[in-house]
Formats: sequence, structure tokens, C-alpha cells
Amino acid sequence: MGILDRFRRQPPDPTGAETATIMIDLAETFRTGTARLGWDRTEAARLDALCEGFLATNPPPEYKHNMIMGLGAYLGELLVRHGGGRWEYDPRQKAAVVAMPNGLQAYPHNKVAKRLEHGPEHSLLTFYQYGLAER
Repeated sequence: MGILDRFRRQPPDPTGAETATIMIDLAETFRTGTARLGWDRTEAARLDALCEGFLATNPPPEYKHNMIMGLGAYLGELLVRHGGGRWEYDPRQKAAVVAMPNGLQAYPHNKVAKRLEHGPEHSLLTFYQYGLAER
């Protein structure tokens, strides 16, 4: 540890409420500006096709990152609204997570990243349905 390290302060991890506010705002921006989606539970069925259309444009890495953040927030917020989940912050993963009533910890941004990188075997609809399962 260097002499100046003790003066450097890391910002504190966001609280669950702060994480929720950030994710809701991001999801709403994505929903209205990018994808023109609603909040109905049936919208989850459109997300895999949305990914395919996006990938067909051969987007640069920074666009993929934006899609991961926006679509991940939207997918997570669908779980919150229709599955009774709540946004939290996982300090170990340094990521927003949706804690579901069934005990599942859902990482929607990670799932979107896998869907964009590895394809349909990482279905967002299946992820959503699994998150809503009772057990």
C-alpha cells in the first residue's frame, strides 16, 4: 500500500433503493426510446427477436454495451413488476441483481450479454419464465 492509498476513497456501493432508481430509469429510457415496448408481461416474448434484429446490424462493441445495459434493466424490471422481485446491488459481482421471492438471484444484464454473445440458447424469454416460477 502506497502512502497516498489511504487518502483514496472508493465510492460506496449503491443501496438497493439507489440501484432500483437507476435501473427503473434506464429501463424506462430503453422501453420508450429504443425498443418502444410496454410493461405487459407478454413483452418478454419479443426480446429474443429484438436481440436478433440488433445483431443483424453488426453493431460495434459500445452499442452492444448500451444494449446490454438498457435491455438488461428492462428485463429485470419485468421480473420486478410481474414476479414480485426487487432490485438490489451485489457488491461481490459489482452488478445490479433482481432478488425474487422464490430465492432466485437474477442477473438480467449478464443474461442479455450471454444472449448477444452466444445466441438463442440463452433465451431471454426462458430466463424471464424461469424467474417467475414458484420454485
